[in-house]
Amino acid sequence: MLNNIFEQVKYGCQPIKKRLKKCGTVKKGIVEATPVVWKGRLLRFEWMRSAAWGIGNEMRKDGYYHFVDMENEQEAGVPFAYAHSFGCAYEENGIMYVHGVNGSNGGTNIIDVCISRDLVNWDIKTAIVLPENLQIYNTSVCRGDGRYIMAIEVAGPKEMIGVPFTVIFAESNDLLSWKLLPMDEHIYLKEKYTACPSIRFYDGYYYMVYLEALPFYRYTPYIVRSKDLKDFEAAIVNPFMMFDDEDKRIARVNSLDAPTAQAMMRAVNCNDSDVDFCDFNGKTVILYSWGNQRGTEFLARAEYDGTLQELLESYFE
Repeated sequence: MLNNIFEQVKYGCQPIKKRLKKCGTVKKGIVEATPVVWKGRLLRFEWMRSAAWGIGNEMRKDGYYHFVDMENEQEAGVPFAYAHSFGCAYEENGIMYVHGVNGSNGGTNIIDVCISRDLVNWDIKTAIVLPENLQIYNTSVCRGDGRYIMAIEVAGPKEMIGVPFTVIFAESNDLLSWKLLPMDEHIYLKEKYTACPSIRFYDGYYYMVYLEALPFYRYTPYIVRSKDLKDFEAAIVNPFMMFDDEDKRIARVNSLDAPTAQAMMRAVNCNDSDVDFCDFNGKTVILYSWGNQRGTEFLARAEYDGTLQELLESYFE
């Protein structure tokens, strides 16, 4: 038996790393969802898109947000923030914070913050206003080194953001009011498509999972890390995950009706995107979207048998 890592390397039998386990599809037509723990319950924050996205039979004039209990798939709290889009959820000290775009279909320059202690009563205020020539899409929030950091996916003039989409960053002391970090230094990455960020902070590093565009109209998430949000290190192991037939599992028995299940099996899959994650009961719960990136999209779940910190750090070992 090999007793230490030097013998394992010498004989070419290093331990096999734990891997993500894809658990299957949860529902159709929901993307950009956030798993979050609320008072011991695992919830899923969802943006219910407006009719302009052409998804589903319910023709909504305005998009809105709500939470779903992931144990029983029942709505938790009430719908809120109508005429908002592309949100993300963050909980701290019994308060739920949701940051998202003011506007049903994204692409405005305003991010609002929604605050609640019970998921029923919500206060909404402006969190940050970006320059008028920038358009905001996905966001992600974490506690960092003595401050909070928001990663913001933007489009805009090529001279400002390079190849769309691009990730810029803002900081806050209270999760309510935000200040944009200088874009000439804090940006990722002007040279290529970088979208759908999810950001976390552990032991001096900001870890960010984001979406890259591959040749032949394919998309998959990659992971980088940075100490200062200026210089970024790509992981040794990339991509973070890859689209495959495992996406087409059904996560829960009888959770999809027959037409949805049939549509899922027929769907083109060239994309794993919109990754977000949280710790729950010693495991990492991951939500992501798959489909064709043109409107036929499905929400799926994955898990890692360990903490989120362990998962993110494992890509750099």
